[in-house]
Amino acid sequence: MNSSSIPPKTSIVKTFAPGWFASVMGTAVIVVALFVFQSVFPFAKALETFFLFASILLFLILIVPWTLRWFLFPADVRHDLSHPVSAAFFPTMPISMLIIAIALEKIGAGFLSEVLLWNILQILWVIGTVGILIFALTILNTFFHKSEVQWETSTLGWLIPPVSALLVPVLGISLATHFQGTTWGVINLMTSLIFTGFGSILFILVMSLVFIRYIFHPMPPAHLAPTLWVGIAPTSILTILALKFSKPLALFFEATPEIEKTLNFLAKPLGVMFWGFALFWFLLAVVVTLGVHQKSPVPFALSWWAFVFPVGAFSVATGVLFQAIPLVFFQWIGLSTLTFLLILWLVVAANTLIGVWSGSIFAPHAPAKH
Repeated sequence: MNSSSIPPKTSIVKTFAPGWFASVMGTAVIVVALFVFQSVFPFAKALETFFLFASILLFLILIVPWTLRWFLFPADVRHDLSHPVSAAFFPTMPISMLIIAIALEKIGAGFLSEVLLWNILQILWVIGTVGILIFALTILNTFFHKSEVQWETSTLGWLIPPVSALLVPVLGISLATHFQGTTWGVINLMTSLIFTGFGSILFILVMSLVFIRYIFHPMPPAHLAPTLWVGIAPTSILTILALKFSKPLALFFEATPEIEKTLNFLAKPLGVMFWGFALFWFLLAVVVTLGVHQKSPVPFALSWWAFVFPVGAFSVATGVLFQAIPLVFFQWIGLSTLTFLLILWLVVAANTLIGVWSGSIFAPHAPAKH
């Protein structure tokens, strides 16, 4: 297919889907997944560098049409912000900033000075955190004021705002530890605790709501089947948080060595419990998606990137859990999901490039009732 089939630039900007940044999320998370298994995964360090720079380049490309759309087509942006499917994907932009920052934290010391690296991480964290809060408030406020939202429009894509809140402390804890004893150290830790609180409870509320929808109403259209996989991410992230919070909490609250030891002890079974739900939802997502595909083949769409980040989050959580509890069981599952993640990324990235070249990926889906 020749390049003449690609829509005009203004048309691309007008229909630019807010979910495009899920591709940055799915690319950057691979860096972290490789990092936690770099001692046993072949060519991990070279692959980390590739995926880090690929995610940064992708972010810089996508931010141009995403930003232009707010100024050139504000009515379309407002429409998407009020739409029960597309609205949930707006936070993927600030989320992608946080995941790039988390990836930079892992391997950025190889090409940035320590002072510059941590200043960049702090800036990205502040911007990403503010963006996540603004979108969460805007989306919920919009939905609360809508006269009616049809059950059929709800998907596990609705989990993206609470998932984004849970990503704030993943980097915030590291920043709190690095800047411990300073004002920024206090801001990072307190903000991390606050976002963990509202992200966790929002996860429970939204998960319950959409769980009911999946049981009592028809499944979403086939092209939205990948959003089921978003349910893997929240407890994968909570697994990481359970294992990371002990040190900064002990430092900030000046815990005795005995209390710190107790916190470290409790973090491990708590991490396994959170990870257990993520594993269960991973298996359920595979089974349900295969069932959907048998009835009606799942066509490639931008929503396929919803497969990638949750698998990446699960792979990272498994690696962090393996570091805390070195059982071969966790290592085997982690390496298997990391391999699956890389294959999945190749498939989705290749199909995305084909869709970009043909222009088909820029065509909007038929609007759902709302």
